[in-house]
Amino acid sequence: MRPRSDADRASDGNPVGWVCSAPVSDDALPLAGLKVLDFTQNLPGPYASFMLASLGAEVVKVEPPKGDPGRFMEPFFSFVNRGKRSVMLDLRDPASRPALEALVERSDVLLEGFRPGVMKRLGADWETCRALNPRLVYCSISAFGQEGPRASEPGHDLNLQALSGASWLERDARGMPRGTVLPIADLSSSLVAVASICAALASRGPEGEGHYLDVAMADAVVSWAHLWGRGVDLAAGARAQVERSPAAFAMRPLTAPLIAILDRVKLYAMPHYGIYRCRDGEHVALGVVDEKHFWKGLCEVLGLRRLEGLPMPARIAAGPALRPVLAAILATKPADHWLRALEAAGVPACAVLKPEEAAREKQFLFRGLYDERGLARAPLPGATHLDAPAPKLGEHTEALLRELGVA
Repeated sequence: MRPRSDADRASDGNPVGWVCSAPVSDDALPLAGLKVLDFTQNLPGPYASFMLASLGAEVVKVEPPKGDPGRFMEPFFSFVNRGKRSVMLDLRDPASRPALEALVERSDVLLEGFRPGVMKRLGADWETCRALNPRLVYCSISAFGQEGPRASEPGHDLNLQALSGASWLERDARGMPRGTVLPIADLSSSLVAVASICAALASRGPEGEGHYLDVAMADAVVSWAHLWGRGVDLAAGARAQVERSPAAFAMRPLTAPLIAILDRVKLYAMPHYGIYRCRDGEHVALGVVDEKHFWKGLCEVLGLRRLEGLPMPARIAAGPALRPVLAAILATKPADHWLRALEAAGVPACAVLKPEEAAREKQFLFRGLYDERGLARAPLPGATHLDAPAPKLGEHTEALLRELGVA
């Protein structure tokens, strides 16, 4: 990626600040020359090392003889492991020790995702590796972190969503907590790991010592759930307003259901913030929040001018009645009609796409998020598409160990 020049803007009239340029050479990438030793499996760690590889790092994926369990889930495995090299080592076998030590000594970053204590049993814990390579940045990703009352417990994405409050935020109309389809604990911890590694590398400097990074998947999703679950509390404001009213007790049968809805769905209590089905079976997502001009534009497009002056608290209070009105109007015409009209009125609205359809979306194509194979690159400025496919199990073992002189 490079900044857009005045010539770019003049040529296509597009004011966007970044444009996808021709593929940059590997040497020009931000992490070019960086060596990452990756012991992780499945999702959090492999996605983190995928992002590091997309910024130019050389990633060596260390796998046991049975391979990463993620290999049995395609094309997922290929998505997060393309561009890496695979070395097969049985770390429980003392014969693998020379290869392990040589790999640690050559690396800038070590990434592991086992439960606390496993790497120590395998002879590859932080203290051991630091003795081999004092400049090593060692990042552990685990469910609950390396210490604490739950540190030794197993945990996957759903467990962490549940414990953090995220599953409660996703509860349905019956009050049944649910997990999100997107594995937010896994993916958020991948981002935390990449940010932490890059910060550690920056602080290490040319002559500095390495760092140990303890990334807990729970910490990442707790931060998100806290921010949204407790930071956005429309119900509290409505409850306080009702309680200040002289008729609070009499109003409770009317206000209690609305407050319960506000507590559960938050912004989605707004009738103008949601997804609607159109006549052709396609859907439109409306993203109006508290902006008066967006609400006015929406009312003009939908023929609801008499509601233009309705303030947001009133729109929320009338949400159960307004939502069916909006749904009925939007169901009268195809999605393309509404999208053109809403775009002309400057209202934030878009189509609802399937993941495979998103690969053809003009904005994503313009920003170079997908390559000609329809594969998405890492969502980082300056990241490149990784052309090399995911490695076969142990594909580079012989060559890499020969390179290190331990074949």
